[in-house]
Amino acid sequence: MWYVIQTKPKKEDEAQSYLAMRGLEIFNPLMETFSQRNGKLNKALKPLFPSYIFGNFEWEKDYTLIKWARGVKKIVGFGGSTMPISEEVIYEIKNRTNDNGIVKRTFDLKPNDRVRIKFGPLRDLLGIFEKWVPEKERVRILLNLIGFQPQVDLHYSMVEKVG
Repeated sequence: MWYVIQTKPKKEDEAQSYLAMRGLEIFNPLMETFSQRNGKLNKALKPLFPSYIFGNFEWEKDYTLIKWARGVKKIVGFGGSTMPISEEVIYEIKNRTNDNGIVKRTFDLKPNDRVRIKFGPLRDLLGIFEKWVPEKERVRILLNLIGFQPQVDLHYSMVEKVG
């Protein structure tokens, strides 16, 4: 059965590694995050659910191992007792991840959607989404400049849809 395990802050990897080495099936979905610093786009992997991982184990047999594992705070429960979570929940999350456990990017922009550049030298400029360039993780937008609409390719994390 699958359970939610709360970890100590920023100890998801430590708890996952410790429990996996002891033969337990652990699932820690990740997501890509992007930030810009000193003009460079930095990509990092962060937990989809900070301070929580999922474990598939037998309660009676594995409870003590998990309770005292490195990086683990507790096994999540409701009303004073621990409750397993539905297999379907894990299945749905796993269906949205790639082979490395990283949640696949859902891309919700459609041609002609209005977008705003979030950061970088073109910050706050508005444009029109033209197309997704998946092999480069980039989007092509047409900037709204006075009497001219240049095409610009940007990393998808740099734009957001506006109303």
